[in-house]
Amino acid sequence: MLLDSPLLDPPAWLESVATPIANAVGLPALAGVLHIAVFSCLLSFVVQYLSSVLSPKLFPKYYPTLKAKRDDWDLHVVGWVYSLVATPLALSLIFNPSKELLVNPLYGWAIREGRLSAIATGYFVWDTKVSAQHIGTQGLGFLAHGLACGVAFAFTMRPFLLYCGPNFLVWELSTIFLNVHWFCDKFQMTGSTLQLVNGVFLIVAYVGARLVWGTYNSVMLIKLLFGPNSNPDVGFLRYQYVFINIGLNLLNLFWFRAMVLALKKRFVKADPNAKNEPIAIDGKFSRKAKKDQ
Repeated sequence: MLLDSPLLDPPAWLESVATPIANAVGLPALAGVLHIAVFSCLLSFVVQYLSSVLSPKLFPKYYPTLKAKRDDWDLHVVGWVYSLVATPLALSLIFNPSKELLVNPLYGWAIREGRLSAIATGYFVWDTKVSAQHIGTQGLGFLAHGLACGVAFAFTMRPFLLYCGPNFLVWELSTIFLNVHWFCDKFQMTGSTLQLVNGVFLIVAYVGARLVWGTYNSVMLIKLLFGPNSNPDVGFLRYQYVFINIGLNLLNLFWFRAMVLALKKRFVKADPNAKNEPIAIDGKFSRKAKKDQ
């Protein structure tokens, strides 16, 4: 498996430099995977840049002319690439978790899950930065999501709740189909058979991965945090994860409603007397009527 590869081992000098820093911030396990987190973050910026260079050449007819819309396109490319990488890795660890975490799911550490968590941490650092930079188009919801996920995955480096990481990272399964839906609109394929079929997969993936699997694992998370093996000394950290988990589940419900309405708008014949306002699936909690994203 990729996450087992010795090619991902850190150089000895880098780990020795990172160790006192990781200990100082209370994330000792970070020292062994810091290089992966940094690489993941930098790669996200590289993919964003490559999209801005290659997309207008590959898709001159569809790549937007307005800078805000070009930026939005490039951010979707990065998110799509990340979901295509993170989802299969998370699924492989759900079906084949490390023995160390089965023995101690609350405080255990395993290199495969640790490396995946580092990939996620690096990506969400990028995600938080660009969501803040483009909050006008991305919305407060995306910023809150990126920041919450970044904190949640970073703190698995204590180590703490590393076992739960893949179970929540698999939420990205729906992101794969969400971006297909978004790009169908951009490639003037709104209402096409491809968008319809993808919409079915999107609904199934969203309900299955985020609402059903996500709710189940949220319950399991609470049981772990407040079960007999939990340590009262990490009381604040426990409540931090509860707060983050509740917030992310509320965002899932908010986005699910927006997603269903967006699909309905594209495939259900509208009342000719009804207001024809666009429905975007983004991080905005309120909006005025405007042109589609």
